Amino acid sequence: RLISIIDPSGRYEKSIPKILNPLDICGYLSLQWMHKIGLLRKEEKTGLLIPISVGSGDNMCSALGVGCVQPGMAVMSLGTSGTIFGVSHSPPSSEVAPFADATGRYLPLVCIMSCTAVLNSVLESFFNGKENVEICEDSETKKWTHHDATELAKNYPPGCYGITFLPYLTPGERTPDWPHATGAILGLTVSNLASATASTNASTDFTKPPINHMAGILYRAAMEGITYQLAEGLATMKRACRDEFKPSTLLVVGGGSHNQLWRQMLADVLQLELRFPREKESAALGAAFQAGAAVEALKQKCGGKVVSMDA
Repeated sequence: RLISIIDPSGRYEKSIPKILNPLDICGYLSLQWMHKIGLLRKEEKTGLLIPISVGSGDNMCSALGVGCVQPGMAVMSLGTSGTIFGVSHSPPSSEVAPFADATGRYLPLVCIMSCTAVLNSVLESFFNGKENVEICEDSETKKWTHHDATELAKNYPPGCYGITFLPYLTPGERTPDWPHATGAILGLTVSNLASATASTNASTDFTKPPINHMAGILYRAAMEGITYQLAEGLATMKRACRDEFKPSTLLVVGGGSHNQLWRQMLADVLQLELRFPREKESAALGAAFQAGAAVEALKQKCGGKVVSMDA
């Protein structure tokens, strides 16, 4: 309807691609590609007709891969950016992205730009600075890893003695919509600086190069800052989706989901049961499910017949 209002002649409508349904087939694998990827030998000129499904986006396939297919279920992805998404029957408000899922329903999503990339920055800046890299190159000492940094961060209490890390290092943020936000370390006092230094000295790993005395507490403070950002994102989802989004469980995926300290921190702050799917590549698994469902639908349309293609 909107297109016909823009251009009543119909020329614009003919120029744009058709919107396909989730189980539609958008094409078939050519013989050229069958030869290229080894499905056919060079001398073979006939092959089975291999359909290509419409596919979906990464978060949509991830939801399918972990079984988030009913309203009330939700997924949290801890990657370079952090996302929270769940299935809904009705469109959300404009506070969140109104995507569609891989089955044709709504998949409202919030995204925070400040997630594991922030922890990577803290690790490289405060644990593995330029001087430390030179030490590692000239000796048998090894660089600090996220596991090492997490073990050091465990020495500090929740709240980090009042030190707060605002994780807007990109800079800018999408949820909330603060395009000009920048990071900051707040709450520094003589007292908590002394506490941070004491804890670091007591737990130094002498197989690693020396680190900034604030490294451990800043790593934990950054993790806490990201966690509160995710909590704000979850609250935004609940406002935007109203009764359609009331998860009691979160399925947590992404590289950050393997961190044990972060798992407990998320559970404490969000006050939700967290589940961690075994399959690490949930998006790839969901894409396979989507393709399988599309092929099954095609088989039903064709009465189960197998079709071949010739050169």
